[in-house]
Formats: sequence, C-alpha cells, structure tokens
Amino acid sequence: MYRRTISLLAVGACLGLAGCDGMSNKATPERLGKLVDNGLPEDTRAKADERFDKTMSRANSIAGLNEALGGDAVGNAAPRPLGELLRAALEHNPDIGRAAQDINRADAQRMRAIFGYLPQISANYVSSTVETTVVASDNGVFEKGTATYPVTTLTLELKQPLIDMSRVYGIQLGRTARTASEARYIASVQKALYETFDAYLLASQSKMKMDELGRRSASLRAQAGAEASLSESGLANETSRRSILSEQAQAESDRAIETTRYVEALSRLAYLTGTAISDVQPVAVPNGVLGTEQRLSPEAAKEAARRNNAELLTIAMSVVQADLTRKQAIAADFAPVVDLFMRMETETREGSRFGGGSETEETTTGVRLTLPIFNARGDGLRTLDANVDLRASIVDFHATRRQVDTETLMTLERMKQLSSAIGRLSQAYNSANANVRTERDRLETGESNNLILAARERQAGEFKMELEVQRIEYLRAWVRLQFLTGAMSKNVLG
Repeated sequence: MYRRTISLLAVGACLGLAGCDGMSNKATPERLGKLVDNGLPEDTRAKADERFDKTMSRANSIAGLNEALGGDAVGNAAPRPLGELLRAALEHNPDIGRAAQDINRADAQRMRAIFGYLPQISANYVSSTVETTVVASDNGVFEKGTATYPVTTLTLELKQPLIDMSRVYGIQLGRTARTASEARYIASVQKALYETFDAYLLASQSKMKMDELGRRSASLRAQAGAEASLSESGLANETSRRSILSEQAQAESDRAIETTRYVEALSRLAYLTGTAISDVQPVAVPNGVLGTEQRLSPEAAKEAARRNNAELLTIAMSVVQADLTRKQAIAADFAPVVDLFMRMETETREGSRFGGGSETEETTTGVRLTLPIFNARGDGLRTLDANVDLRASIVDFHATRRQVDTETLMTLERMKQLSSAIGRLSQAYNSANANVRTERDRLETGESNNLILAARERQAGEFKMELEVQRIEYLRAWVRLQFLTGAMSKNVLG
C-alpha cells in the first residue's frame, strides 16, 4: 500500500511538471505570427484603451503631467532659435521628467524606511466554526461526543522595534537614494541640454551644406547650358558638358543625402524638446569660445570633469548606496533584533466540548530578542550578493572615470585640431575669394569669361561652407567639453 501510494504521487508530480511546462510555453510560432499579422485582438485592445483613457483622465498629479507634457505642438512647427529650444528641453524633455519622478520615488522610499522604525499596529478579526468530535479519551471528563459552535476572535497587536540595525541602515539608504536621485536629475538636465544643443548644431551644419550644394547644383546647371550652346556653335566639345552634368548629379545626390540627415536632426530635436520644428536659425560661434583649448590645460579640464561631471557623481553615489546595502545585509544576516510587543486578544466561544461557552480577554506584553544564527530567513545570506554588488559598483566607477578622463582629453585635442583646420580653411577661403575678385577684373577687361568666373565662385563658396561647418564642429566640441566638465547649465544657459 505504501509503495503504491508513493508511485501514484510520483506519477502525479510528473503530470504536474508537464502541465507547468506547457502552461509556460504559450508563445508558439502560430500565436506569435497572428500577433504580428493581426495585432492585438479587438476586445483586448478596446479594454486596454478604455483603461488607458480612465487613467489619463484622473484629476490628480497625472493631470499636471498631461498639462505639462501632453500638449500638441504640431501647430508650432516653425524655425526656432537655439535658446528657445534649450528652454523647451528643460520643460518638456522626457528624460528630465522621468528623473523628477525618480526624486519623488526616492522620497517615498525614504518615508517607507522611516515608517519601518515606527510602531506597527494591526487588528485581526476571525469568525470561525469549530466542529469537535471526541473519538477516544482516558479522561472521564471528556467522554465521547460531538460539539459544533462558532468562535469569534478579535486581536490587536502592537510591535515597536527597539534595536534593529538593518532598519537603521535602511533609513540611511533612503536618504542616500534621495541624494542619488537628485544627482541623476542634474545629470539628466545636463544631458538633455547637451543633446539638444548638439542636435541643433548638426541641423545647422546640414542646412549649410544643403544651401551650398543647392547653389553649386544651380551653377553647374547654368554652366552645362552654356556648354551646350558653345557645343552647338562648335566652340566646345560634348565631353566637357557631360563632365559638368556628372558634377551636377553628384551635387544633387549629396544634397539629397544631407536633406535626410537634416530631417533626422529636426526629428531628434522635436523628441528632445517636445516641440515640433521645421527649420533652424543660423548659429554663430560666440566670442571667446574659439581658442578655449589654449586657455584650459588638460590637467585642469580633467580635474574639473572628475569634480563636476554629473554622470560620474551619479556612479559615485551608487557606490555609497551599494556600501549601505551591504551594511544593511550584514545587519539582517547577523545582528540581533530587539522588539517591544503587546498583544490583546478577545475570544468568544458559543460552546465547547464540555457544553458551555466562554468569553476570554488576554493581554501579553514583552520584549522579544531575535538572534539570527544560520539561514534564519531560509534564503541564505544576503551579504554575499551585497559584497558582489559593491565590487561591481566600484568597477563601474573606475571605468566611468577613465572614460570621462579620456573623453575630456580627447575633446581638448580635437579642439586643437579643429582650430588648426579652421586657420587653414580661412586662408584657403581668403585665397579663393581673391581669385574670384581677380577673375571678375579679368572678365571686365575681356581676359576671362563667365564659365571660369562661375568655377572660381563655386570653389570659394565650397571653402566658405567648409569653414563655417568646421566652426560649428568646433562649437560642438566646446559644448561636449562643457558637458563633460559639468558646466552646461552655467556656460550654456547662463
């Protein structure tokens, strides 16, 4: 009989395991294919939409978020200045909004930790029915018989932690988490400003290239028409015209590619700022920006980045959090806990096995000492995981600091290279401009023609465009340096 029972239990366990495996493997290829082809079922989608609408229509803090972030900006699609978009990013950037909510979450977690050390009061009401059957007894008082009666129990319990280092470290961890969330908010603001500034500069560069490529294409088209007239008159050959047409096609192709980049930059700006935008305004490099790498030594830049970089500060705070979590785990695994407790219980029995009912009141007050010895919670030691997490956070800190150091030094080096390139391009543009003026003088004396002058003007225009693009590239590097050294809010918005 015993072996048969064991066999039945084993068969039942196998069937249960097979059923669990089948229940956890519902994402079959057929089901996934239907989801891709048809989307969510109509009734499921309708219920989800209804719940979403109810959630979004609540007149509480959600309404404030909807008002701040949910406006339709399509009607505002227009050329926007950089300063306006930077301010819009501060108001509507989703990463900044999430970081602000993380501060709220950290405050709530801190309050939870504090409540963990406050008195814990609970009430428990139980209404039950007891059925008693005395099967056998050697006590004549009990005798054989049955009894069925209701029992009502009301219990009031109070527990006050007196000594609990795990909860103390939890409070410290909550305070540190709030500071860490504030550091992450600063990092989100710095990052949003940097990404908005950089996307605007990329759009400005693409617009410059598009305008120049458009002028170049129009000039080549006019020159190709002139070459066609000369070819008909026997003053030029068809090879020259075909070469010019090939150049024009290349210019139009480059302009189409640059247009795609421009649209991508505008789309990125719209996401970062919560504002629809159709164009950007020209950007001038502010006075005092050029030559920054000559006034700032690499050592000073690296020190500023280590001290003020918001992301590095966030990683440093994570190390502090991991250390407090480790201390909390050690306390939970090994530290004694002392609680003051009180229990008041009122029990009403309408009957008993003796025939009569009873009503009792009982109050128990005392001090409880709990000493974890080994595997007290049944889930091992939390300290082991916490030790690993602390070491991992330190590894992340050193890796991030090396990355910030390297990026800061390389950004300074790039600014030096860009300064040199700007100087050479400026000389080339001045020379090309001088050639244009010379060619115009020669045209007036009949020593040149419009085709040669157009070629000189295209060359000068190309040098001018490259010079402006490199200036904007230098400004991008400067903004990157401000981001790395934690000076975005001070030097960009100020």
